[in-house]
Amino acid sequence: MSTRLPGARPTGARLGSCVGAWALIVLFQFACATSTPRSNFMGYRSEPGLESATVYVVDFMEPGAVATRPVPIPRAEFQQAVLRLSRDVRLKQKTPRQAAHELLSLLGTPPDDPKVAATGYWKLEQHRGEGVTWILERQEGLVVLTPQAEQALKEKYLKWCEPRGGGDCLGLLDDDPYLRTDDRRTLALALAFGNVLDETRAALGRELLNVQALVSMVVWTVALYCMMWVVPEPTTKALAAGMTLILMGYLGLKTVYELMDGWARMADTAYHATTFEELRAAGEEFSKVLGEDAARAMILAVSTLAGHTLGQVVARVKSLPRFNLAGAQFEAQGGAAVMGSLEATEAALATEGALARAVAAAETVATSPQGPMAVVMLKKGRVGGGETAPGGRSAETVIRHRGGNRQVELSDGQRWHVPRGKSAADIPAEDKIGDMLQEAVTKAANEWGPHRLSRQERIAIEKAQKNGEYWLARLLEREARGRFVQRTVKNQFDHLYDFSLSKGIDVIDPATGRKYEILSGTESNLARHGKRMASEFFRMLTF
Repeated sequence: MSTRLPGARPTGARLGSCVGAWALIVLFQFACATSTPRSNFMGYRSEPGLESATVYVVDFMEPGAVATRPVPIPRAEFQQAVLRLSRDVRLKQKTPRQAAHELLSLLGTPPDDPKVAATGYWKLEQHRGEGVTWILERQEGLVVLTPQAEQALKEKYLKWCEPRGGGDCLGLLDDDPYLRTDDRRTLALALAFGNVLDETRAALGRELLNVQALVSMVVWTVALYCMMWVVPEPTTKALAAGMTLILMGYLGLKTVYELMDGWARMADTAYHATTFEELRAAGEEFSKVLGEDAARAMILAVSTLAGHTLGQVVARVKSLPRFNLAGAQFEAQGGAAVMGSLEATEAALATEGALARAVAAAETVATSPQGPMAVVMLKKGRVGGGETAPGGRSAETVIRHRGGNRQVELSDGQRWHVPRGKSAADIPAEDKIGDMLQEAVTKAANEWGPHRLSRQERIAIEKAQKNGEYWLARLLEREARGRFVQRTVKNQFDHLYDFSLSKGIDVIDPATGRKYEILSGTESNLARHGKRMASEFFRMLTF
């Protein structure tokens, strides 16, 4: 008996082939050691009164058409490195699944809900609000119902584990008697790793006792990391951000984006799979995109970054096989220009190469399908006093761009883009028009739903879904939402204010000359507006 519910499909599990249209955002965190503000990274001085703000200093990486390819990592060098890096990795009392969640600072998988009574107790596994799989917990009555597909998959998984240490070798059954969606994805990834996973196991087996747990933790960590890709604007933080930067160096941006697309296809297949053979086929398909060098780079990235301090990470990253080649490739993609223009605030990083500095300092890495650029944001931290805007409101500079323009948040929630030469004192003490427009923007965004799609938008989304491009379908829907919000606000206020949604500033109040921009409040979009409209003074109306 198959327990998969018919017709259930994810709406955002696929990345489109939009390699040439991606942007990368990197947020670096540097601590300020004293209460005296240091000079800013881009060579301009801090303005008086800004010392209390948490400031992201922004620059852009634009790799252009730089040719990249995966750095070859020989098997022997890989095995030596993975053994050396794994010697001091400790799982403590955690399962591999739990350790992976902790490394990536992720919450554990939420419990499946609700329980449905049949002839016993079952759990209904949900995905994006839809029921997916019934999972048996306890049977009662004279006739025992057996989920045959799940039982067969479990048996074949355990058989696959026999030559790999036996038992539940990947830790997939530590929370349920059958394989859930995340378990199936992780198993498919392990199958995609193929010989590289066997190489890892063989290397660790030379000295270490907890080989199975370490290998399982690595696979779980990579699987959870890759799931961060399956959204329209993937964002990775902390250790995951460092992994992204290492992959940029070892594989190149183009290959990383191809892996995003390949992972999304595999994740979608694993989501629907009911047999071991289907998961093996999905893994083999992904392995064609992955390749041995990328698989080795992923495993080394996890082993390098697992549970170490800033100083330790720098040394470990530099010890990776062929690191000089990876560092040179990272710099060629724009890393050298940006990192070379920055004044390191950590003395330990001052003499390091761009890739080592980036991995050690990265707080967040985000990608965006809006253009081949990278936004580098360095978090300066909080020190000293504050700035006051008219009306007695406190003002914090949250983003500072290389050209001297900045984005300021006020204590009442307003966000303004302030060009170079102006200050928070130029922000009006009262902005009833802006407040009214912001309220309308928020209301329109809340009114959005699929029923608002135009015929052309619906056709484009359905075409993407039909082609299996779930990521593209979700992106098209998000863009349609933005157009709906702008159009709704324009229809409401077009008779009062000047609207120009296709170019330049979105809204101008002719009575005061104040300018307003309607935009989604994602990190990439906010940073991009600061670059595109550096000389404009306007209020940012976000949704």
